[in-house]
Amino acid sequence: MIEMKRSKMPTFLKDKKKTWTDSFVNGSDFSWHNKQKELLELLKNMTASHCAFCDDVLVPKGSDNGEIEHFRPKEKFKHFAFAWANLYPICRSCNGTKNDRFDKLLLRPDEKDFCFSDWFRLDPSTFELKPVKIGNPNWGRAKITIELYGLNEKKTTRRQFEHDNIVKNNYQTKDNQPFRFMN
Repeated sequence: MIEMKRSKMPTFLKDKKKTWTDSFVNGSDFSWHNKQKELLELLKNMTASHCAFCDDVLVPKGSDNGEIEHFRPKEKFKHFAFAWANLYPICRSCNGTKNDRFDKLLLRPDEKDFCFSDWFRLDPSTFELKPVKIGNPNWGRAKITIELYGLNEKKTTRRQFEHDNIVKNNYQTKDNQPFRFMN
């Protein structure tokens, strides 16, 4: 989870948000998927095409790969379905693990003054993310975020593999590298 700078709400979403939300809330002939492509591309631009939560690359870059995370799940919080601040680019693994679960303590990568190293550390022996407890009385937020997004499920082996690639300088830029926090 790398700090994310949220852009302004796109004009098309501003213009259609109320109509789409009303349609979604009322369940009237609504299809989320025909709205996803345009939104997903804008969201991916804010993270350099990385998952906003595990920071893996949504490859190939410029593709439709990736999904839209509804931080507050759209089935439980229907009025937030098209709220710009509720939408994030996410990989299938993180999205499938979190699914419709929510906790008000979850961390957001676009929170004011969010810094990865204030909340998480990478255990170099296991490649697991651990909450930073020392000096952080709110460390439980990191723990809940790790659990709900499954940041250590199916990710530790991949982090170890990518760590080896980083050590070998196999990436031209940091944005091309998965798990940018490993630098």
